[in-house]
Amino acid sequence: MDDKKKRMIEESMKLFSEKGFHSTSIQEIADKSDVSKGAFYLHFQSKDELMIEIYKYYSEVILEKMGSINSSSQNPLEQFTEQIAAFLGLFKEHKEYLMMHVRDNINLGDKMNELIFSLHKQSYDWIESQITLIYGEKVQPYIVDIVIQIDGMLSGYFKWIAIHDLKFNNKELANYITSKVDVIVQSILHEHKQSIFQYQDLSMFKEPNAQEIIQQIKKQIERSDKPELIEAIHVLEEEWNKQEPKKIIIQSMLEHLEANATIKESIRTLKKYL
Repeated sequence: MDDKKKRMIEESMKLFSEKGFHSTSIQEIADKSDVSKGAFYLHFQSKDELMIEIYKYYSEVILEKMGSINSSSQNPLEQFTEQIAAFLGLFKEHKEYLMMHVRDNINLGDKMNELIFSLHKQSYDWIESQITLIYGEKVQPYIVDIVIQIDGMLSGYFKWIAIHDLKFNNKELANYITSKVDVIVQSILHEHKQSIFQYQDLSMFKEPNAQEIIQQIKKQIERSDKPELIEAIHVLEEEWNKQEPKKIIIQSMLEHLEANATIKESIRTLKKYL
């Protein structure tokens, strides 16, 4: 990304957070960015397109930094706490981005919706993955309810931090949040009540069916040229298609295949159908 485009993204985001998207003119963005109005249109067709680029740019920054966090701890709960602390730190650094989310409810059509749903799915996958690492497979029947509650807690803190410009220590707040998450999860596991929502209720998470996922995994594995993985996926497919499949065989093949990093997420998705 060239410097002019990056500057326009950063300056316009500040303006949107201060004045709101609809109250900010393209001329104001150009003036604040020290470029001409013509230069603005060389980079963006409209203010709507600029907003989409802002979401893409800052989402990529946040996801890249989150992905680069290397935890020194082997304890999954401590790792989750460190990730939340880093996440809080990122929003502290990019407060204008958070304020922009809070200030305007903007509908920019299908392109924006696709981006937001994609980010929403990544957020779900991250929380689900961490909670499963901490508490094991026993949380799976309740995972959607758990994710919704954690997401609500994080969103609530972000909103109040942005509106009131609250000062806080990242690590202290992250420790507090994960301690409350532990209370929520332990309570749900202890009660053994029927979950409110299941993964199949999440209509916006459009995913291929089990057979399509198996075919995708087969293509990936066949390119890797690893005989033991190829054999495992063929055993899995054969068992899956039986009229009365043996769950223990399917689970065993899934665990073997999940050890391969390139297909790990596909295997996790396939587990939801089991």
